[in-house]
Amino acid sequence: MATTGAGGHATPPAEANPPILILMVALGGVLLVSSSNWLSVYLAIELPTLSIFILAAQKRGSGHSAESGLKYFVLGALSSGLFLFGCAMMCGLTGGTSVPCTDLVLGQTPGGAMPPMGGLLITIALLFKLSAAPFHMWAPDVYDGAPTTTTALLAIVPKVAIFSILVSIGPAVNILLIGAIFSMVVGAIGALNQTKIKRLLAYSGIGHMGFILWGMEIGSFESIQASLVYMILYVTMSISIFAIILALGVVRNLIVEFSGLSRREPALAITLALTLLSIAGIPPLVGFLSKWLVLLPGVVNQYYLVSVLAVVCSVIAGVYYVRIVKIIYFQADSSLLIGIKTLRRENRINLRKALLIGASLYVIGFHCLPNLLLQLAHWATVGLF
Repeated sequence: MATTGAGGHATPPAEANPPILILMVALGGVLLVSSSNWLSVYLAIELPTLSIFILAAQKRGSGHSAESGLKYFVLGALSSGLFLFGCAMMCGLTGGTSVPCTDLVLGQTPGGAMPPMGGLLITIALLFKLSAAPFHMWAPDVYDGAPTTTTALLAIVPKVAIFSILVSIGPAVNILLIGAIFSMVVGAIGALNQTKIKRLLAYSGIGHMGFILWGMEIGSFESIQASLVYMILYVTMSISIFAIILALGVVRNLIVEFSGLSRREPALAITLALTLLSIAGIPPLVGFLSKWLVLLPGVVNQYYLVSVLAVVCSVIAGVYYVRIVKIIYFQADSSLLIGIKTLRRENRINLRKALLIGASLYVIGFHCLPNLLLQLAHWATVGLF
């Protein structure tokens, strides 16, 4: 509830998300998908960036929130500067600001020549926004310090829009290959020693961006369609995980806070466990389908070493997902958190709400009806070209 300040004015609660800022993030994503001009692309990227900066730093009295907002602002400004510099070089080279003008410049230069520096700078700036390694340094701290609702927004909306513009401009493929390999390795190894759930999800997102970038780097219609399917399933599973975290109202965002969840909230426990196993790529869940769809074009196009690396990284990443499932079902409540749980009101969730959050019926639905998802992805991929 709102409180009344000294002057009689109502002050909003510390973590209230202003709806206008959330709408601006959504509007920026929609505009970015439909942009065909470098100026409109830049404005559509900056609109959600500034909104998320405010949302990340809004938790009053929290140094972590202020730090996350400041890091996102500073590194976002750096990537924006790289993007503008790259756009200036591209416009000077092509004599126009239209994005299709640069199709021959951004990766397919005649005679096998190196793509111009402008294309490389634009690709690097967009990889910053995707939190792809080695441009991921801001993601764990921003995810951890920002309010959970802002973290969910940051992990979902901008990535879909940036994916669409990356496919549309046809980026420098060598940079995408480097980003894909580094992202898989960093995402798999970086989360192994994490104790906070949001930092773990940050590294998990970095690893999944590696798979998506790899499909884009191959460049065939089938691989880009596989990347789009991967993005759709990743976003769906992220929504499910963050919805459960928000519903549980975890205190310190520690992984051990999920201990004993199977006894307190069995419906939420099975939903979270299925989602984590799916995002780890355990068959027969849909996460396995998405990874298989991305690996198949890689093997067909003879990317054998990268395919083996992707499989190894998936196995390593599966360790920390299965560890959370083990904590949910086989670990008693942590003694460090019993006092906190005793002092605060128990946040019970009824069965209907648990099943609603467990719209992880998608784990079954998408697997039983994959043709519908693949057909929608096919039409969307055709629209991106």
